[in-house]
Order: sequence, then structure tokens, then C-alpha cells
Amino acid sequence: MMRKVLTSQASLCRLHNSHCMSASPRSRVTIIGSDEAYSQITTEGAGRKAIVYFTAKWCPPCKMIDAVVGNAAPRHKDIDFAKLDVDELNETTSKAGVRSMPTFFYFQDGKLQHSLSFSGADEELLRKNVKQLSDL
Repeated sequence: MMRKVLTSQASLCRLHNSHCMSASPRSRVTIIGSDEAYSQITTEGAGRKAIVYFTAKWCPPCKMIDAVVGNAAPRHKDIDFAKLDVDELNETTSKAGVRSMPTFFYFQDGKLQHSLSFSGADEELLRKNVKQLSDL
């Protein structure tokens, strides 16, 4: 039933061309569903911290690191965690300059934190950089 509700919500978002983002009720990781939603999470809000995780369903390293992202999100409530499927949002991925998966972009106050952002499934680096962003 819940899957049907989320699917219906996503369909309505596409139908009305709104800036939709969705998340599982048990997860703090938001699914980015449009270029507008990506822009919103990465540029809005003084004091806002966000991590955008570029992934693909077919990517084995992405599947491996997904649980680490899911476990970090509830521990760092001061950070917005979001996931973007590169196959669903090709143009957004291209504009962002993402060339490999998984890629993690860290943002504070709407600015990309280049020193924290990285590509690869390095669990230790992910945890370390999440903590560093949280401490900023």
C-alpha cells in the first residue's frame, strides 16, 4: 500500500510538473525527482547542510554504499541527505559534472564543499566527511 502511495505521489509530481522530492517514511534520504528539486536542495537556505548522492540502479558499488548512507542520515539530523538516479536525471547529472558513480556532493549554505565531495564507494571517507560537514 505504501509503495502505491509513493508511486501515486511521484506520478502527480510529474503530471503537475512540480518540484517534487520524495522519501520513504522510514528513511531520511530524499529521492530527487527533478532538476528543480536538485537546485532547491543544493542552493537554498542559510545554514543548510546537504549531501547529494548520485547513484544508479545497475551500479554495484552504489548498492554497497547505500546502506552506509541510510545509516548515517538518522544520526545527522542537521544534514539533508538526498539521492539522485543518474539514469532518471541525465541532464542534471551532466550539468553537475558527475562522471562516475557513486558520487557524493556536500553542500553548506548553498555552496559546494569541494574538499568534502568525492566519487567512489569509500565507506570510511563517507563517514568522515559527513562528520566534518556536521561539525561545520
